[in-house]
Amino acid sequence: MKNKPLIQKGREFINSIKNAIPKHCSNCGTQYTDSDLSLIQKDEFAAILHLTCKKCKESYLINVVSPLGSLQGSSRVPLKIDILSSEEAKKFIGKSAIKSDDILDLHEILSKVETGEDLKKILS
Repeated sequence: MKNKPLIQKGREFINSIKNAIPKHCSNCGTQYTDSDLSLIQKDEFAAILHLTCKKCKESYLINVVSPLGSLQGSSRVPLKIDILSSEEAKKFIGKSAIKSDDILDLHEILSKVETGEDLKKILS
């Protein structure tokens, strides 16, 4: 009999790992509710979840790994950035990193901007 992958659908999956995720905010101590946690991305044997405290708005990504079909590990990573919703996090998960050449190109372009009109031209 084959092992059923741990990574199931949405709330079914979240319910299956409740013991592995934090119960209280490490910043302010507020107890988490089901609505504070949302599934961002998953595949057959891993998932990324987003957790936000309703009181202090401290955000975390939770990485859950299940390589053998049973919970093998999870970790909570504080997000010290302004992504507060799972919808916003989904926009960035899996995207390519910005290359240093892209930053240098942008710097060169912006160094030529002298007025708001110049910036409007560049952005249009």
